[in-house]
Amino acid sequence: MDILTVIQQLYPSFSKKEQFIANYILQNGKAIKNMNISVLANHVGVSNGTITHFCKKIGCYNFADLKVQLGSISTTVSPASENDILVQVHHFYQTAIERSNQLLEIKYLHQLADRIRKAARIYIYGIGSSGLSANELMLRLLRMGFNVQSITDSHLMVINSSILNEKDFVIAISSSGETTAIIDAARIAKNNKCKVVCLTTFSESRLAQLTDSYVIVSNSLFIDKERFVNSQFSTMYAIDVLCSILLTDVNLKGSMQITVDTILEHNRVE
Repeated sequence: MDILTVIQQLYPSFSKKEQFIANYILQNGKAIKNMNISVLANHVGVSNGTITHFCKKIGCYNFADLKVQLGSISTTVSPASENDILVQVHHFYQTAIERSNQLLEIKYLHQLADRIRKAARIYIYGIGSSGLSANELMLRLLRMGFNVQSITDSHLMVINSSILNEKDFVIAISSSGETTAIIDAARIAKNNKCKVVCLTTFSESRLAQLTDSYVIVSNSLFIDKERFVNSQFSTMYAIDVLCSILLTDVNLKGSMQITVDTILEHNRVE
């Protein structure tokens, strides 16, 4: 696990000033190799001592050690191509996948797949952009023959979670892991003995600590928050892997093929 991934994992435990440092490093890591500690402190608006304390908190001996670890992270972007839009977007997606691969543990995705197979009913919670991921996952599971529903309204989540039982299963999607409506619904579901798993970017978030287990992906905002890029890409990458695991089951793959054939036949009739 490289130092950028460590910083993301520890992010919820940082103070506000430490988060300023983390944000700068996660988004401008390459630039720091040419800085001394005072220059970085001036850029971020904190003291040298705060940066030194931050370095130790993330497992570095000092600022020089942080620079060494940042320098050891490979990059495939050519400086001559930095202003090429195609290269910039490609680098964003490539970085998101690389960081997600460091965070994703395949055994947890296999466990999630097992829970999905065994559940009588599956409910996927998500709000805002995470709601789009919830809808996409719902459509994929629906085409495999699962009894599944996505819920993207906070009031409906509370209503739904209040009538669940031990035969049901909830997948909660929240990048921050701090979305109050998702946390409240997950807590109610668990009180009703329903199993809950979340997809999030922080293992120390309130949602991750509340649920039965979690799947961690990279946070796209730490890669580049200045461009209009897909904030759900890392989550969708995990969903792609999850669905690939499920489709190794010949029965589920057969169900999906039936939906493909049905749609094609329906389009021919029209």
